[in-house]
Amino acid sequence: FVDEEEVKNLRAKIQGELPQRHFGDAVRLEVANSCSEAMTQFLLGQFSLSESDLYRVAGPVNLVRLMQVPDWVLRNDLKFVPFTPGIPKALQKCHSVFDSIRGGDILLHHPYQSFNPVIELLEQ
Repeated sequence: FVDEEEVKNLRAKIQGELPQRHFGDAVRLEVANSCSEAMTQFLLGQFSLSESDLYRVAGPVNLVRLMQVPDWVLRNDLKFVPFTPGIPKALQKCHSVFDSIRGGDILLHHPYQSFNPVIELLEQ
């Protein structure tokens, strides 16, 4: 726990705390149906889990890894075109974001519209 109000350099404090953090204990073990009994017993022992914490899955385990599959495909015609967020018309015409705001409220729909106008507002 880091108290933001007592720390002068929050970034340095967090960097110092990260190596000391402890990961939580395992709460379940998910394995494929084809995983051997010897391997499941070994894993249960390594993570200090009981048989009731074991879940056998008919299919792939850790579906998050499937997020990498589109990167392996070398055919761009099979992939979605990268989305480019737009800029509201009220902000396209004016040189200053403040000039646009004087003309009326501007609503940005993120992530469909660019976040750049917010950055420009802060910079200006």
